[in-house]
Amino acid sequence: MNTFQNGTFSVIHDENNADFTNFVYSAVYFTGAGPFTINGTSVAGTAGQTLPLIVKGDTTTLVSGFLLLGNPKPVLHKTGKISGDTYQYVDIKTGNIIRT
Repeated sequence: MNTFQNGTFSVIHDENNADFTNFVYSAVYFTGAGPFTINGTSVAGTAGQTLPLIVKGDTTTLVSGFLLLGNPKPVLHKTGKISGDTYQYVDIKTGNIIRT
């Protein structure tokens, strides 16, 4: 089970340090009353409540009144043919790179 599915978060960011390039935010914790624009939708937040959802950076307006809860993005490895006769795969059991 992924951390976003069981509610485990390793970072809490506000509007000043949100980083959608390196983190995935899977919940919003409200510190004030809304409305807030989250994922392109107006949300009437209530202080002290948590809204579990994957937050999209391009359609969310970052303002004071809520915190983003999340985790670092997982590292994704390129698989398949990488050059010439060299192929790269990821061992699904260990997560290690295999080159052939």
